[in-house]
Amino acid sequence: MPHTAIFATPFNSLQLSRRPHRERETLQAWDAADEYLLHHIAELNIADDSRLLIVNDSQGALSTALSAYNCTLWADSAISALSTTENCTRNGVRPPVFMPATDQPEGRFDYILYKLPKSRSLLQYQLQHLASLVLQPEQFIAAAMARHIDHHVVAAFAKNHAPARPSLARKKARLIQLQAAPQDIAINDDTKVITLTEFDLTLHNRANVFSRDKLDIGSRLMLRAMDKLAAPSHIADLACGNGLLGIYAGRKWPQARLHFFDDSFLALDSARKNCQANLAQVSQIDTDDLSFSADDCLSNYQGAAFDLILCNPPFHQDHHVGDHIAQTMFRDCQKHLADNGRLCVVGNRHLGYHVTLKKLFGRCDVIESDSKFVVLLAYR
Repeated sequence: MPHTAIFATPFNSLQLSRRPHRERETLQAWDAADEYLLHHIAELNIADDSRLLIVNDSQGALSTALSAYNCTLWADSAISALSTTENCTRNGVRPPVFMPATDQPEGRFDYILYKLPKSRSLLQYQLQHLASLVLQPEQFIAAAMARHIDHHVVAAFAKNHAPARPSLARKKARLIQLQAAPQDIAINDDTKVITLTEFDLTLHNRANVFSRDKLDIGSRLMLRAMDKLAAPSHIADLACGNGLLGIYAGRKWPQARLHFFDDSFLALDSARKNCQANLAQVSQIDTDDLSFSADDCLSNYQGAAFDLILCNPPFHQDHHVGDHIAQTMFRDCQKHLADNGRLCVVGNRHLGYHVTLKKLFGRCDVIESDSKFVVLLAYR
């Protein structure tokens, strides 16, 4: 059973949980910025039939508290969608309409409630796409913990949306309110294209994709390690990002089936485009047969077991740094690996992934390393 905690709001008292689920949860499903935003909305005494666009509600605290209104949730996170639905169901309220970040919100919204994302590229992308929906400055209310609001954030609002000013702090949280309605904001292409000449790959990376400007050191080491692996028949690229590891595997083992998983819808869109660009010329691969799933790790996967899972796991969730997502991924991999299947993981040395992997799988070998990273191979 997921760990739950009571969130007392001006609208209701809620029982909320976080994803990924873990037995000894140390984090809440809300923060002081959620509280500040909800108290502000309560003070406005908005009409019962108000239409609200809620953006980046990471665990569904806002959507659950405001369920009496007509809510749409726009986010780049499968965890956000799953956790919101779960928390609304637990509290017996109607979940919002969910819209992935790859889609564009349309129509009239009475209020747009915006939780600042960690990613600056996602901030720019969302501010530009939201600008046309804001007719009056009071319609748009942003919130974040005070330590995450700096001059770069204020400048991003001025450039991509409208001039804005942070409020006074309350419990170390601030609101950001517009000083004017957005005017003539251009929507730029959020894609960055990088060419990896040494691997003969061109990658299209959308907003919010990990290491969208360059090939990260861990992935480079992982590619080198993959040349040491025996041929698999069914491969998962877990936390796939732009799809690099799966694409490299597809070129190396073109007869294998490929399935890409990520929390980010923009990352999966990038992976899909990159597969078309880099695998379409491989005669044994039909890119229409590749699979792409937005998921909380592998929590909703019900297909055939994998004989190889490739994983460069994230070490943070929003602004929370830790290995809890990686640990959940490893447990999910243990459930979905075939007999004699292998999990290949890259991570910083100091994270000590080998300890968990040995407990779960019994055997875990270092197959590649440098001064900072290790590539581990765990056997089912």
